[in-house]
Amino acid sequence: MADLNPLYDQSTDNQEIAGDVQEMLNKPQAGGKLSDEDRAFLDKLMKLVEDGTINLYQPGTLLNTAVYDGLPTELKGKADVHAMTMLAKIRVIVDLERAPMDTNLQEENLVAALRLSKEEIETEHGDVFII
Repeated sequence: MADLNPLYDQSTDNQEIAGDVQEMLNKPQAGGKLSDEDRAFLDKLMKLVEDGTINLYQPGTLLNTAVYDGLPTELKGKADVHAMTMLAKIRVIVDLERAPMDTNLQEENLVAALRLSKEEIETEHGDVFII
């Protein structure tokens, strides 16, 4: 059977990685700096998670029920899908924020992406989320 990937080299499969290279790979990329707007958003998000308002495994806890309940069924479905994807990002953000390291580029980009997607959704459907 012919190789499916001509770029795959079986001789390097499971090859040991030098300790200094592994250490370098495990370090988060430095240089991330949250904007003031993103820092305020992250602080509010972390407060809601820490006080239990947002449950990291229940997308419904992200919803502003006063607005959500008034939406037509189709828009409720869209809000539900967005809540699920947003909560996945929030779990990663919370893990990065709680990690014993400075803010990194990954966290900076995730917070900005979450805030911007939330704002875009709410421009179309109203204040659907509590964050």
